[in-house]
Parts: sequence; structure tokens; C-alpha cells
Amino acid sequence: MSSSISTDSSPEKRVLIVDDEAVIRDVSKRSLESKGFRVTLADNGVQALERLRKEDFDIVFSDYKMPIMDGIELLEVVKRDYPHVEVIIMTAFATIERAIHALRNGAYDFILKPVKPDQIRFVADKCYEKIQLSEENRALKRANEKLTDVQDMKNKFIAITSHELRTPVSHLKGYLGILNDDYYDQLSEDEKKQCMRVILEAITDLEEIVTNMHKLTDLEGGQPRLKAEPLDLKDLVDQSVESYDLIAKRRNQEIEVVKVVDELPVVVDPSQIRGIVNEFLQNAIKFTPDGGKVCVQSSVEEGYCVVCVRDTGIGIDDAEQGMIFEKFYEVQNSNYHSSSKEAFLGGGLGLGLPSARAIAEAHGGAIKVRSKKDVGSEFLLYLPRQDLSDSSSV
Repeated sequence: MSSSISTDSSPEKRVLIVDDEAVIRDVSKRSLESKGFRVTLADNGVQALERLRKEDFDIVFSDYKMPIMDGIELLEVVKRDYPHVEVIIMTAFATIERAIHALRNGAYDFILKPVKPDQIRFVADKCYEKIQLSEENRALKRANEKLTDVQDMKNKFIAITSHELRTPVSHLKGYLGILNDDYYDQLSEDEKKQCMRVILEAITDLEEIVTNMHKLTDLEGGQPRLKAEPLDLKDLVDQSVESYDLIAKRRNQEIEVVKVVDELPVVVDPSQIRGIVNEFLQNAIKFTPDGGKVCVQSSVEEGYCVVCVRDTGIGIDDAEQGMIFEKFYEVQNSNYHSSSKEAFLGGGLGLGLPSARAIAEAHGGAIKVRSKKDVGSEFLLYLPRQDLSDSSSV
């Protein structure tokens, strides 16, 4: 008796379904799984981008109208950051203009709701056939891009950390040398205190660098532990604005605060969320020329409390907006890195925004950015709106 073992070496077909309606997600998932697709689900566009960062997908089916980030916004980001991924837009509000707009922005197809199982299977099969035709070339290109990205990140890490470490280490070496010199006895008490103050500031800067790197490693390694408590987000925002008001005045900048609603009830870890708002404000001040303006606005949008920090700064080029949340990324060339936290175009380790995004997502929220080069940027923090009487942890 002879026997043979057959193996199916065909690649796995990976689909991401993005829709805020559970019934649509369920119907689509069942339909595609019956055809051998591996299906992952997301409730909204921001959650979909989180899935895309962690997994590889071939096709994204996205609803047109969703909270935080709609289907067209998601489409634009996917085609910018994951050009090999095909996107199919689903909508119950179809117009010729919307269909044309979606297709012009790179969508593979545009289908109507309610979605029929046969229809979604047919479109997925046709889309996957197209993908298969060029998959081998894309795989080689992606492998080459990843190697290049790794080398670029290594170079940036070396360039930026050397800049960030050089200043505090130089201060430590110089001022400790003064204190250890015979000249020390000739210093006045005020001069001795100034030396100690500079040394302590340098040690604090070094500690901050190590803490930020360790913090991001913890955030990327899994779910962070949050000390959540109920509060009004507006109060936290006011505290952050007050702490940066003097820095803005030194740069002859105006910080305007606009409050659209009376309260922003959330349950969050105050220190972590304050860190996000501080990051937004610090970046707005650093990347806005002297005499510019920063606007901080609080509002509520579809069940989320929203804090928006808008500036009249240098803005971010469209091609770079997908990279600002990458570790060690800088808008300016790292060869011209400046360690200043206040000066125009002052730099840092490039860990603030990656940490901010991870913290927002750990709270069930998200961060969005809108920017136009030479016009300004707008960073938005979304956090789930909750009754302040509910003190349950995140």
C-alpha cells in the first residue's frame, strides 16, 4: 500500500475588516472565512492602523463613515504608508462623487451596503488575483526597504543619542573639573552653587534620556500599567498650558485656549496623559517661529473627549507624516540636531510621539495629525468620554 501526503503551499490570504457596526464586521468575516481568507477586525480607522503596524495584510475593507478617522482618511494613510495593501471602501451613503473620490485616492473598488456575502467574496477574490500578479516583486521590494529602514534607524539612533548625551556629559566633565581644581577655593559661594546646579541639571537630563527609552520599551512590550482616576480633562490641559506659557512668551508666541464644552469627563492616568499634552505643546512651540501662535482647543466628538493643539509652525510634508511616530525620527536632518527644548527647531530623542501614541491607545484612545508644510500642524488626542462617577480603571 502506498500513500502520499499533499501539502497546500498557497500563501495565506489576509484581510482586515474595518467598520463601526458589529453586524457588518460579522457578516463580512463569515463570508470571507468561507473562502479561505484569514480575517482580522477593527472598529475604526485608528484601530485599523494599529493592526496594520503589527500585522501584514493584503486587503482592507473599510466603511466610509466612522468616528475619529473615516474611510477616506484611512485610505489615504494606508496608500501612503502601506502602498502594497489594497483598500475597498464600503458605504450605505453612495454617490458618484464619493466613488470617484475613493478611486482617485487609490481604492481598488467601492461597494454598497448592506453588503451581500456573494458580493464581498467576489470583490475579494478579484482583488487578490491582482495582488498575486505582483506579489513576488513587492516582497523583494519590502525586504529591501526593511533593510534600509533598519540601517537608517541605526544611523539616526547613533546621531541623535550622541547629540543628546554630549551636552550633559560635557557639562558634567567641565563643572566637575572646576570643583576638583585648585581654583575651587577661589570661587564665591554663588559660583559654587551655580556649578552644582549645572551638574544636577546635567544628571537630570541624562536620567530623562534613560527613562524615556525605558518607558517606550515597556509600552511596546505589552499593556502598560495605568493608575487611572476620574477627572475633568480640561483641568489637566489648563495645568499644561500654564507650565508652558512662560516658555512661549520667551519666544514671543501666543498660546490661545478655546473651550467648546463645559467639561471633558475621562478616566485616565493623569501623569501619562499630561505627558501627551506636554509633548504636543512643546513640539508646537519648538517648531513654530518666534512670534507665532499656538491654539489649544477642547471639545467632544462622537463619544470621545478631544484635545487639539494647533500651531502656525513649519508643518510636516505629506510624505513624512507617516514617519513622525517612528522612533528617533526628526523633522529636521539629524546631522543638524539641537538638544534645546525651547529654541526654534530644537530636537530630542524622537521618542515623545511614539510614546504618546502608545499611551493614548492603552487608554482606548488615539492620536491624529493634520499638517501642511509651511502652514502649521494640528495634533489631536482622543480619549473615551466617561461619566466621572465611574471610577473603574482603564
